[in-house]
Amino acid sequence: MGERVEHAITSIQKYVPETVYIVTSDKFASKHKRRLSEWSKQYNFRAGGIKSISNLFEQSAITSLLNEVITIRHEENNLHESDLNWLIGITGGTMHMAAAGTYAGILMGSKLFYVIQPPGGGRPMPNRDVIEFPQLLGLGTIMHQPIEIISLLRDGSGLIKDLAEVIPESLFWRLCEMDILFIDEDKWFVTEEGSTILDLVGNTAIANSLLEEKIKKIEEILKAVKNDNPDSFIGWA
Repeated sequence: MGERVEHAITSIQKYVPETVYIVTSDKFASKHKRRLSEWSKQYNFRAGGIKSISNLFEQSAITSLLNEVITIRHEENNLHESDLNWLIGITGGTMHMAAAGTYAGILMGSKLFYVIQPPGGGRPMPNRDVIEFPQLLGLGTIMHQPIEIISLLRDGSGLIKDLAEVIPESLFWRLCEMDILFIDEDKWFVTEEGSTILDLVGNTAIANSLLEEKIKKIEEILKAVKNDNPDSFIGWA
């Protein structure tokens, strides 16, 4: 967040958060600390804290900003044992901040949002002026899925009832919202964007190694079963 604060208030009113953190430059850190304390009382949330950097206009700013955002997540997980759905606002501040926030959201699977200027100079309306970008979470979401789900989705299509036996309903609708999947009657299909993301994640060295490891384990199990029950495997090569 830079000097202006209207977008922060609008997003707080929109999401009614449990806790709020602000990432800013050292120039505005003390002012935003006081504001965060006031807002937490007014809107009844826990003031998470202020994270500030001094190198905002230097080449290293992206790394510093990214580290601060990741630190927030770690603090919540380790100190507060939180299990929260994270949202990252990329409004205000500099292009450095918007780029770092977007990258952090992809890495951590956090929903990204942007607060627009009210049309015609009117008063902000949270349900109108906050725009979400679910499509930007496609890569991060797929990166967090087990290799079994990635392999299944790379088939490209199938029956919804079969997919429902493998993935939670909430994940299914999230993938549709992100334009990774779409449905037609009783079938699901992977979009072109989804196919690109699945190929990117599924072809990484880690994914291929995991798949080979799982195949090897399955083969070992089948071999053991075959040795224990040879009559049940008549005709097998």
